[in-house]
Amino acid sequence: MIKLNKASFIATSNETQTSTKVSLLTVNYNAFLGTKEVDGVNVNQGYIESFVYNETMNSIMSNVQEDTDFVGNILNELTNQYIAKLQILNPSITFVNTL
Repeated sequence: MIKLNKASFIATSNETQTSTKVSLLTVNYNAFLGTKEVDGVNVNQGYIESFVYNETMNSIMSNVQEDTDFVGNILNELTNQYIAKLQILNPSITFVNTL
């Protein structure tokens, strides 16, 4: 989970922000097997699809990455990635990983 130092409207991209104030965010992910092209051949590839939810479980951010991008605890790494993005978009707010 991601805790904010104060309930706030937060930017979730350069063009969007939450419609309500948030103070706690939840990160969740799904792993799935897909394919990608390597040297003209389709090969199996694992993917991680992740989401950030507000308190009412509305998704406010999402991303898909290859599973090879992760070397440790996937949830912790995703949470830290989202905190880094949110901190850049919202420099006056402190985001804390509560895992």
